[in-house]
Amino acid sequence: MSQPPMMPGAVDLSALAAAKEQARIKEQNTGADGIQRVPGPLVRALTKDNLKAFLETSLQVPLVVTFHSARSEGSLELKTTLSNDVSGRGGALGLGTVDIDTERELVATFQIQAVPTTLAIIGGNPVPLFQGTAGPEDVAKALDNVLAAAAQLGVTGILNGDEDGEPAPPPLPPHVKEAQEAMDAGDLETAKNEYTAALKENPGDDASRIGLLQVELLQRVGDADPQEALSAAKDAELTDVDAHLAAADVEVAYGRPDAGLSRLLDVIKATAGEERERVRQRIVELFDVIGPKEPLVNQARRELASSLM
Repeated sequence: MSQPPMMPGAVDLSALAAAKEQARIKEQNTGADGIQRVPGPLVRALTKDNLKAFLETSLQVPLVVTFHSARSEGSLELKTTLSNDVSGRGGALGLGTVDIDTERELVATFQIQAVPTTLAIIGGNPVPLFQGTAGPEDVAKALDNVLAAAAQLGVTGILNGDEDGEPAPPPLPPHVKEAQEAMDAGDLETAKNEYTAALKENPGDDASRIGLLQVELLQRVGDADPQEALSAAKDAELTDVDAHLAAADVEVAYGRPDAGLSRLLDVIKATAGEERERVRQRIVELFDVIGPKEPLVNQARRELASSLM
């Protein structure tokens, strides 16, 4: 089986460095129960200095941001309601509070026009949640929706409530190391076997899960005629899920990940039920293959989150 040629922008091991590093950190924080525990407080005052760390946390844990002012009693009441609700969810959500009177840079960054305004942040991307005040029942419902959307995007970590920074990542497990070396040598079958073995030893090993997803992508593309797959999808209805999944694989592997994600986002809007779920799963897999910190992935996450909420 041959691999697709590595064209400019195509999937490459070096392009996955950020994803693998994130996966190693995630593995370090995942306990024997399979729950990923992420260092950080449940509620924090958000400033320009801790914004970057806050957004990075949203790659692993869904977060909410509320903007308030001492001049708005309703915004302060909402801040209290959100704090109480988030604190009662055991770390499944985090909350950032922004004082618009002192953090004007953040107001500009998020383009806030009025208080109170509340956003969700999933995978580094802000999604409007609601504007204006809300009672406890409405807040609880909105946060339930955030958790549901985050779960579908694979963002399911738990904040541990600590202020400590993240620990240094551990050495790669032997099977993961062997798998990455096999991928460097173009031996996809050995890489697949090594990643599979690593996952049997540790089902929560995200480094192996992401590596296996890449192997599977390259194997799917290696078995197909790229031009034939693209031509078939060009003439297919958006509801022809198989045709568009095959074309999206080709586009991602041959250096057009933006086209592949855009295609599947269009398909997900045109489908429902089991077919829509198949497309959603493939999009989430491709997020990891392309790299969770890539700008186009961040944009696609935001579009997907909006369509799922």
